[in-house]
Amino acid sequence: MEGFDLHIHSNMSDGTFDPEAIPGLAKAQGVCYMALTDHDTAAGCKRAIAAGESIGVKVIPGIELDVEFPTELHMLGLNINPDCPAMVKFEAWRGESRRQRNRAILDKLSAFGIPAEEYMEHSRGNDTRLHIAKAIIAAGYADTMPEAFEKYLNPGCPGFVPGVRPSEKEAMELILESGGRPVLAHPCKIKADADKLIRELADYGLWGLEVFYPASTEGQKRGFLSLCAQLGLHATCGSDFHGKNRENPIGGPYEKNQALECAWREFFER
Repeated sequence: MEGFDLHIHSNMSDGTFDPEAIPGLAKAQGVCYMALTDHDTAAGCKRAIAAGESIGVKVIPGIELDVEFPTELHMLGLNINPDCPAMVKFEAWRGESRRQRNRAILDKLSAFGIPAEEYMEHSRGNDTRLHIAKAIIAAGYADTMPEAFEKYLNPGCPGFVPGVRPSEKEAMELILESGGRPVLAHPCKIKADADKLIRELADYGLWGLEVFYPASTEGQKRGFLSLCAQLGLHATCGSDFHGKNRENPIGGPYEKNQALECAWREFFER
Protein backbone atom coordinates (compact mmCIF):
# COMPACT_ATOMS: atom_id res chain seq x y z
CA MET A 1 0.00 0.00 0.00
CA GLU A 2 1.38 3.39 -0.96
CA GLY A 3 2.05 5.82 1.84
CA PHE A 4 0.25 9.10 2.38
CA ASP A 5 1.27 12.40 3.93
CA LEU A 6 -1.12 15.20 4.86
CA HIS A 7 1.37 17.89 5.97
CA ILE A 8 3.91 19.12 3.41
CA HIS A 9 5.37 22.59 2.71
CA SER A 10 6.71 24.13 -0.49
CA ASN A 11 8.64 27.32 -1.14
CA MET A 12 5.35 29.20 -1.20
CA SER A 13 6.00 29.40 2.54
CA ASP A 14 9.01 28.00 4.39
CA GLY A 15 9.84 24.91 2.34
CA THR A 16 12.61 24.84 -0.25
CA PHE A 17 11.02 23.08 -3.25
CA ASP A 18 8.58 24.42 -5.86
CA PRO A 19 5.01 23.09 -5.57
CA GLU A 20 5.47 21.30 -8.92
CA ALA A 21 8.44 19.35 -7.53
CA ILE A 22 6.74 18.06 -4.39
CA PRO A 23 4.64 15.23 -5.94
CA GLY A 24 7.71 13.76 -7.62
CA LEU A 25 9.65 13.87 -4.35
CA ALA A 26 6.70 12.22 -2.63
CA LYS A 27 6.42 9.44 -5.19
CA ALA A 28 10.13 8.71 -4.83
CA GLN A 29 9.43 8.02 -1.15
CA GLY A 30 6.51 5.72 -1.91
CA VAL A 31 3.91 8.41 -1.19
CA CYS A 32 1.18 8.61 -3.81
CA TYR A 33 -1.40 10.50 -1.73
CA MET A 34 -0.60 13.86 -0.17
CA ALA A 35 -1.71 17.33 0.87
CA LEU A 36 0.19 20.57 0.27
CA THR A 37 -0.21 22.69 3.42
CA ASP A 38 1.81 25.89 3.25
CA HIS A 39 1.62 28.46 6.03
CA ASP A 40 -1.35 30.79 5.56
CA THR A 41 -1.48 30.28 1.79
CA ALA A 42 -2.90 27.78 -0.66
CA ALA A 43 -1.28 29.54 -3.63
CA GLY A 44 0.78 26.51 -4.66
CA CYS A 45 -1.97 23.89 -4.43
CA LYS A 46 -3.23 23.97 -8.02
CA ARG A 47 0.31 23.69 -9.33
CA ALA A 48 1.03 20.69 -7.09
CA ILE A 49 -2.27 19.05 -8.07
CA ALA A 50 -1.49 19.41 -11.79
CA ALA A 51 2.02 18.05 -11.32
CA GLY A 52 0.69 15.14 -9.31
CA GLU A 53 -1.89 14.22 -11.96
CA SER A 54 0.88 13.86 -14.55
CA ILE A 55 2.73 11.22 -12.49
CA GLY A 56 -0.07 9.45 -10.67
CA VAL A 57 0.13 11.22 -7.31
CA LYS A 58 -3.16 12.33 -5.76
CA VAL A 59 -2.80 15.80 -4.19
CA ILE A 60 -5.46 17.51 -2.10
CA PRO A 61 -5.33 21.27 -1.45
CA GLY A 62 -4.55 22.34 2.08
CA ILE A 63 -3.24 25.11 4.28
CA GLU A 64 -1.62 25.46 7.72
CA LEU A 65 -2.95 28.38 9.74
CA ASP A 66 -0.95 30.01 12.52
CA VAL A 67 -3.40 30.47 15.40
CA GLU A 68 -3.43 33.03 18.20
CA PHE A 69 -2.44 31.19 21.40
CA PRO A 70 -0.03 31.78 24.31
CA THR A 71 2.35 29.24 22.72
CA GLU A 72 2.73 27.84 19.19
CA LEU A 73 -0.51 26.43 17.78
CA HIS A 74 -1.20 25.50 14.17
CA MET A 75 -4.38 24.32 12.45
CA LEU A 76 -4.35 22.33 9.22
CA GLY A 77 -7.16 22.83 6.72
CA LEU A 78 -7.36 19.70 4.56
CA ASN A 79 -9.13 19.50 1.19
CA ILE A 80 -10.10 23.18 1.21
CA ASN A 81 -11.35 25.14 -1.78
CA PRO A 82 -8.50 27.60 -2.49
CA ASP A 83 -10.89 29.81 -4.48
CA CYS A 84 -13.38 30.24 -1.63
CA PRO A 85 -13.85 34.05 -1.28
CA ALA A 86 -13.35 33.91 2.49
CA MET A 87 -10.07 32.03 2.04
CA VAL A 88 -8.84 34.39 -0.69
CA LYS A 89 -9.63 37.38 1.53
CA PHE A 90 -7.89 35.78 4.51
CA GLU A 91 -4.76 34.99 2.52
CA ALA A 92 -4.47 38.58 1.31
CA TRP A 93 -4.90 39.92 4.86
CA ARG A 94 -2.52 37.40 6.40
CA GLY A 95 0.11 37.95 3.73
CA GLU A 96 0.09 41.69 4.36
CA SER A 97 0.23 41.25 8.13
CA ARG A 98 3.21 38.91 7.72
CA ARG A 99 5.00 41.44 5.51
CA GLN A 100 4.44 44.19 8.06
CA ARG A 101 5.66 42.00 10.89
CA ASN A 102 8.75 40.88 8.97
CA ARG A 103 9.55 44.52 8.17
CA ALA A 104 9.31 45.42 11.87
CA ILE A 105 11.50 42.44 12.87
CA LEU A 106 14.19 43.30 10.35
CA ASP A 107 14.15 46.94 11.46
CA LYS A 108 14.56 45.92 15.11
CA LEU A 109 17.41 43.57 14.26
CA SER A 110 19.11 46.30 12.24
CA ALA A 111 18.83 48.72 15.15
CA PHE A 112 20.40 46.03 17.33
CA GLY A 113 23.32 45.78 14.88
CA ILE A 114 22.31 42.67 12.95
CA PRO A 115 22.05 43.27 9.16
CA ALA A 116 19.77 40.27 8.57
CA GLU A 117 17.97 41.88 5.63
CA GLU A 118 21.15 41.77 3.56
CA TYR A 119 21.14 37.96 3.83
CA MET A 120 17.45 37.23 3.29
CA GLU A 121 16.48 34.49 0.84
CA HIS A 122 12.82 35.05 0.11
CA SER A 123 10.08 32.49 -0.48
CA ARG A 124 7.91 32.47 -3.59
CA GLY A 125 4.94 33.37 -1.40
CA ASN A 126 4.87 34.07 2.33
CA ASP A 127 8.16 34.77 4.06
CA THR A 128 8.16 33.46 7.63
CA ARG A 129 10.36 33.97 10.65
CA LEU A 130 12.28 30.90 9.49
CA HIS A 131 13.59 32.99 6.58
CA ILE A 132 14.74 35.65 9.02
CA ALA A 133 16.36 33.03 11.26
CA LYS A 134 18.28 31.70 8.25
CA ALA A 135 19.41 35.25 7.47
CA ILE A 136 20.64 35.70 11.04
CA ILE A 137 22.69 32.52 10.64
CA ALA A 138 24.03 33.63 7.24
CA ALA A 139 25.04 36.95 8.78
CA GLY A 140 27.09 35.07 11.39
CA TYR A 141 25.05 35.86 14.51
CA ALA A 142 23.85 32.31 15.23
CA ASP A 143 24.93 28.80 14.32
CA THR A 144 21.59 26.99 14.33
CA MET A 145 17.91 27.74 13.82
CA PRO A 146 17.03 27.13 17.49
CA GLU A 147 19.81 29.49 18.54
CA ALA A 148 18.60 32.20 16.14
CA PHE A 149 15.11 32.00 17.61
CA GLU A 150 16.23 31.75 21.22
CA LYS A 151 18.63 34.69 21.00
CA TYR A 152 16.81 37.07 18.65
CA LEU A 153 13.25 36.13 17.63
CA ASN A 154 11.38 34.66 20.59
CA PRO A 155 9.40 36.80 23.08
CA GLY A 156 11.69 39.04 25.09
CA CYS A 157 14.42 38.96 22.43
CA PRO A 158 15.77 41.95 20.43
CA GLY A 159 13.91 41.03 17.24
CA PHE A 160 10.61 39.88 18.67
CA VAL A 161 7.45 41.41 17.22
CA PRO A 162 4.06 39.89 18.08
CA GLY A 163 2.01 38.59 15.19
CA VAL A 164 -1.68 39.08 14.40
CA ARG A 165 -3.42 35.73 13.93
CA PRO A 166 -6.93 34.28 13.93
CA SER A 167 -8.27 32.61 17.05
CA GLU A 168 -8.69 28.83 17.16
CA LYS A 169 -12.43 29.21 16.50
CA GLU A 170 -11.93 31.69 13.66
CA ALA A 171 -9.38 29.39 12.01
CA MET A 172 -11.73 26.42 12.13
CA GLU A 173 -14.68 28.47 10.88
CA LEU A 174 -12.59 29.64 7.91
CA ILE A 175 -11.53 26.09 7.06
CA LEU A 176 -15.09 24.81 7.31
CA GLU A 177 -16.42 27.68 5.18
CA SER A 178 -13.89 26.78 2.50
CA GLY A 179 -15.15 23.19 2.47
CA GLY A 180 -12.17 21.75 4.33
CA ARG A 181 -11.58 19.68 7.43
CA PRO A 182 -9.87 21.36 10.42
CA VAL A 183 -7.11 19.23 11.94
CA LEU A 184 -4.95 20.19 14.91
CA ALA A 185 -1.35 20.04 13.69
CA HIS A 186 1.34 18.25 15.72
CA PRO A 187 -0.52 18.10 19.06
CA CYS A 188 2.58 16.40 20.49
CA LYS A 189 4.31 19.82 20.44
CA ILE A 190 1.64 21.77 22.33
CA LYS A 191 3.08 23.49 25.40
CA ALA A 192 -0.20 23.56 27.29
CA ASP A 193 -2.82 21.16 28.61
CA ALA A 194 -3.35 19.32 25.32
CA ASP A 195 -6.22 17.20 26.63
CA LYS A 196 -8.20 20.25 27.77
CA LEU A 197 -7.46 22.19 24.58
CA ILE A 198 -8.48 19.35 22.27
CA ARG A 199 -11.76 18.87 24.12
CA GLU A 200 -12.50 22.59 23.75
CA LEU A 201 -11.62 22.55 20.04
CA ALA A 202 -13.83 19.52 19.49
CA ASP A 203 -16.78 21.61 20.67
CA TYR A 204 -15.92 24.24 18.03
CA GLY A 205 -15.90 21.76 15.15
CA LEU A 206 -12.42 20.18 15.10
CA TRP A 207 -12.38 17.26 12.63
CA GLY A 208 -9.13 15.54 13.46
CA LEU A 209 -5.76 15.29 15.20
CA GLU A 210 -2.38 14.84 13.56
CA VAL A 211 -1.70 11.77 15.68
CA PHE A 212 1.10 10.36 13.54
CA TYR A 213 3.91 12.93 13.40
CA PRO A 214 7.72 12.47 13.47
CA ALA A 215 8.11 13.87 17.00
CA SER A 216 5.16 11.94 18.52
CA THR A 217 6.11 9.31 21.09
CA GLU A 218 4.31 5.98 21.22
CA GLY A 219 2.65 7.09 24.45
CA GLN A 220 1.42 10.32 22.84
CA LYS A 221 0.05 8.41 19.86
CA ARG A 222 -1.91 6.10 22.15
CA GLY A 223 -3.22 9.06 24.14
CA PHE A 224 -4.31 11.00 21.05
CA LEU A 225 -5.94 7.93 19.51
CA SER A 226 -7.88 7.49 22.74
CA LEU A 227 -9.04 11.11 22.56
CA CYS A 228 -10.09 10.62 18.94
CA ALA A 229 -12.23 7.65 19.99
CA GLN A 230 -13.77 9.55 22.92
CA LEU A 231 -14.54 12.73 20.98
CA GLY A 232 -15.40 11.37 17.55
CA LEU A 233 -12.30 12.86 15.93
CA HIS A 234 -10.22 11.41 13.10
CA ALA A 235 -6.53 10.53 13.18
CA THR A 236 -4.29 11.93 10.44
CA CYS A 237 -0.60 11.68 9.60
CA GLY A 238 1.97 14.21 8.41
CA SER A 239 5.72 14.58 8.00
CA ASP A 240 5.80 18.41 8.14
CA PHE A 241 8.26 18.26 5.25
CA HIS A 242 10.12 21.54 4.64
CA GLY A 243 12.72 20.38 2.16
CA LYS A 244 16.24 21.40 3.11
CA ASN A 245 14.92 23.57 5.95
CA ARG A 246 14.03 20.54 8.11
CA GLU A 247 15.22 16.96 8.38
CA ASN A 248 11.79 15.28 8.29
CA PRO A 249 11.47 13.24 5.05
CA ILE A 250 8.22 13.08 3.14
CA GLY A 251 5.99 10.23 4.22
CA GLY A 252 7.65 8.51 7.11
CA PRO A 253 6.04 5.20 8.12
CA TYR A 254 2.52 6.34 7.27
CA GLU A 255 0.34 3.92 5.38
CA LYS A 256 -3.33 3.12 5.30
CA ASN A 257 -4.16 1.27 8.54
CA GLN A 258 -7.09 0.93 10.90
CA ALA A 259 -6.30 4.14 12.80
CA LEU A 260 -6.00 6.17 9.58
CA GLU A 261 -8.82 4.48 7.64
CA CYS A 262 -11.32 7.33 8.04
CA ALA A 263 -8.86 9.98 6.84
CA TRP A 264 -7.94 7.80 3.87
CA ARG A 265 -11.56 7.37 2.86
CA GLU A 266 -12.42 11.05 3.40
CA PHE A 267 -9.69 12.40 1.15
CA PHE A 268 -8.70 9.71 -1.33
CA GLU A 269 -11.39 7.07 -1.92
CA ARG A 270 -13.63 9.25 -4.09
